[in-house]
Amino acid sequence: MSKTVKLGMEHRKFAFDKEMEPAASIESGDSVVLETEDANCSLITKETDLWPEFKVIYETAGGCNPVTGPIYVNGAKPGDSLAVTINRVVPGFARGGGYTSIQSGVGALEDINGTIQKPLEARTRILRIEDGQVIYKLDNNEEYITIPLNPFVGTIGVAPKYDRRASFYKGKEWCGNVDCPDVKAGSTVLLPVHVEGALLSMGDVHGMQGDGEITGCAMECQGIIEATVRVIPGKESTYLNWPQVDNKEWIGVISIANRGRLSTAMVNGYVELAKRMEREYGIPVCDGYMILNLAGKVRIGNSGSCVCRIDRKLLEKYRLK
Repeated sequence: MSKTVKLGMEHRKFAFDKEMEPAASIESGDSVVLETEDANCSLITKETDLWPEFKVIYETAGGCNPVTGPIYVNGAKPGDSLAVTINRVVPGFARGGGYTSIQSGVGALEDINGTIQKPLEARTRILRIEDGQVIYKLDNNEEYITIPLNPFVGTIGVAPKYDRRASFYKGKEWCGNVDCPDVKAGSTVLLPVHVEGALLSMGDVHGMQGDGEITGCAMECQGIIEATVRVIPGKESTYLNWPQVDNKEWIGVISIANRGRLSTAMVNGYVELAKRMEREYGIPVCDGYMILNLAGKVRIGNSGSCVCRIDRKLLEKYRLK
């Protein structure tokens, strides 16, 4: 009989690491409920709190972008895959909202390096949640903009095979801080298993985020993640080279381009997706390439990640038996 394991924010960690002691152990098919801290470890709770430098975050909180875990999954062994189905994401459970910010000299639309113009002034907006809407107050008057809440899991991953990886970073070996809005309730993420027990961790809940996370700070908040975890034996898994994310409407690939162009992530993701279409549906790679050219979709995560996907309804009749 499956069970549910709960972990609080006191189990926050700042790395994916095979040497880390598990916070809990579960069986395949069990569920977890995780309380997660916000990316800046509660150092921003009001609008006079401006984004601190990484040095300040590390000295005060021990790190940034924490995850809750790790969770040892009994029966998971190297070569298997871990299927993590996101059942529920609750943002802002402790404070009723979160925040977003401009970090001076940081972000996709400004860069303090290689420019003579003055960076934008650092600012913080506290965002409250009311009836499924996020309330954003404008700076120059008393008007408000309401934006539909769209919560998701910003960081999800397993222990890498070799090196310890900070939870702030991302890579195809462990996944990590991909900030992909498609990792939300109703989606299943497929991750590789490199060590016994996989050592799964999750965190960095966002209440919402525009494509690209252009300021470097989405709607950051404490959160609750509820997920069901299953072990997929290697011989039964669809995993190839990159983490996958699927839901009832589409299949997708999470792709990453650290220190590279976002277009590189898109290329990697589409190549993997064409291979999935051949393996799972029997569609030759060249046909898959052209079909993706006609009907593929890309959802940008942060500046170095994306999800490449295609609608299931185009493929289901061709699924291999």
